[in-house]
Amino acid sequence: MRRILMGMVMAAVLASVAGAFGQEAASFDAKYNAVLSKLQSMGYGYYSEKEWAEIDRSVDDLVSDAARHYDGSAIVKAAVIKAMVLSDMRRKHAEAVEVLQAARKKISKMEGVDASKLYVKEAEVQAEAGNAAAVSDVIAAYKASKYYDPKPYAWSGGTKPGDPLLVARPGATGGDSLPLTIMEKALVRAKSAPGVAFPDATLTDIAGRSFALSSLRGKVVLVDFFARGWKVWEESLPQVQDLWNRYNSSGFEVVSICLEPNATGLEAHGLPWSVVAGAPALTRPLGIFGETTSYLLDANGMVIARNLRGQDLAFAVRRALGK
Repeated sequence: MRRILMGMVMAAVLASVAGAFGQEAASFDAKYNAVLSKLQSMGYGYYSEKEWAEIDRSVDDLVSDAARHYDGSAIVKAAVIKAMVLSDMRRKHAEAVEVLQAARKKISKMEGVDASKLYVKEAEVQAEAGNAAAVSDVIAAYKASKYYDPKPYAWSGGTKPGDPLLVARPGATGGDSLPLTIMEKALVRAKSAPGVAFPDATLTDIAGRSFALSSLRGKVVLVDFFARGWKVWEESLPQVQDLWNRYNSSGFEVVSICLEPNATGLEAHGLPWSVVAGAPALTRPLGIFGETTSYLLDANGMVIARNLRGQDLAFAVRRALGK
């Protein structure tokens, strides 16, 4: 009888412990989702130091929770979201790298935890910083790690608005993996990050005029890759037109490059600058695959910034023109 009672007590204790761990995991996930939702709603605008302090505090709470419970998966998620805040939103790339590398070291001896996302995010951070050599180092470190899963991934789609990017893992052997594919794309992006020379190319616009991008040196140039139907591009177009009207005579130029497979009818937009129907000489080296993106170049053809919208774009154009 005593053995039965002891067994019941132990079962109750184990159930209680399991329930506590389950509640802790649920609590972390709830906090994580709340922070992620907040960050997604913030976007890339300007915020007060008080607002940033609140975000930093929430993210640091996630990191502390994950470390306190020694939960490897939570440590990975918390480190990635903190790096996102530091690098993507606050441009503090070096600090983001430190966070990711510290998390990688912390979970290196944990079993059953996949740190691939830490490598991927570090590659993306280094790409934003324009450090191609560092991206290559991350790729090499990942391929030498226990997390590298060398099975090939193939992709298709993503060529026009509403066409999803499909990724499939075939049965053949090979040296690729989805994390590695993402990091290799980051390596391409690193070569066109702010402060890097934008690749030159000879383009032909829809009016049949051929020109080299290098012929626009001396001007501030917005190279805008777009597809009709992409909401971000459509919403930004009126402002780009306003900037061109205001500053074209002062040295601001726009080159729009359509990413659609069938780019007929582009003249209907009546854009006053050069519109090009496809430019593989640029999209391939830049690693652009069916996504709307833009680059602002200075008078020497160097990248000032990528994907600027709204007041960020207007401010950068005026500053580059000395206005």
